[in-house]
Formats: sequence, structure tokens, C-alpha cells
Amino acid sequence: MSDYWKWKDAAMDKRDRFVAELREMAKERGLSFRLTRGRGKGGHAMVWVGDRVTTLPSRDIDPKTARKIVKALALD
Repeated sequence: MSDYWKWKDAAMDKRDRFVAELREMAKERGLSFRLTRGRGKGGHAMVWVGDRVTTLPSRDIDPKTARKIVKALALD
């Protein structure tokens, strides 16, 4: 396996864990959760929590970006 694919898999693992955290936060608040990978531009995904929506980047999600996503979805 090339280094590129190892990096890509690691980035996806972190992104998938973040999505799982968002899903859990929504569930705790009794809000609906939906993720659509095909609607975002490139490898981006769209995330809906309740009536809020935001874009989830395809790259690794750093803490600052994570805070912005959580705030945009009103999960803070």
C-alpha cells in the first residue's frame, strides 16, 4: 500500500469518527441526523442535524474546523 492510501485511510478514519460524534450529539438532543456524501463538491459531504445543514470537508478535520461545524449545526 502506498503512503498516499495510508494517509487517505487515516484521514477518513478521523472524519468517520467525527461523523459518529455528530450523530451521537444529535441523538442526545433528539434531533434527526442525515449525511449525504454525493451532494457535496468533490469529496465533501453534506450534514443535516435537525433543520441545520453544513458541509463536511473531505480532508482531515482539525479542532478549529470541528468547532465551526458543531457551532453551525447548533450542537454546542
